Amino acid sequence: MAQFLLVTTLLSIAGLIATSIAGFIAAPGHVANHIFLALVTVVLGLFSQSMTMFFFIGTGKQLKDKVKGAGPEVEVRSATRSLAMRVSPIATYAMAALMVTFIMGGGVASGKTPQWLHLSLSAATVLLYARAYWIEIQAMQTNDQLMERFLKE
Repeated sequence: MAQFLLVTTLLSIAGLIATSIAGFIAAPGHVANHIFLALVTVVLGLFSQSMTMFFFIGTGKQLKDKVKGAGPEVEVRSATRSLAMRVSPIATYAMAALMVTFIMGGGVASGKTPQWLHLSLSAATVLLYARAYWIEIQAMQTNDQLMERFLKE
C-alpha cells in the first residue's frame, strides 16, 4: 500500500508538470486539453495525499492496538504521533495549493486572474508535492520499521 501511495504522489507530480506544459503550448482552441489534464491531476493529487494521511492514521491505530498495555506502548504512541505530525501538515498544504491553483486557473480562463499568479501557484504546488513526497517516503520507511518490529507474528 505504501508503495502505491508513493507512486500516486509521483504521478501527481508528473501530472502537474504535464499540465503546466500543456498550458504553455495550448493554442486558444486547445485549452480544453489543459483543463482536462488539470482536472485529472487534481483528482489524483487529492487522492494521493488524503489516502497517505489515512494510511498513517490506520497503521498508527493498528500499531497502538497491538502494543496496548505492553511495555513499548509509550514508544509506539510517540513514534506514530510523530509520523502523523510530520506527514499531515505537508500533505494538507500540498492539497490546498493544488485546489487554489486549479481554482485560479478558472479565473485565468475567465480573464479575472492574471496568468502569472496561476503560473506561480503551479510552481509552488509542484514544489510542495515534491517536498511531500520526500517527507512521506522517509515517514513510510520509519513506519515500515515499526510495523516490522511490532506487528511481525
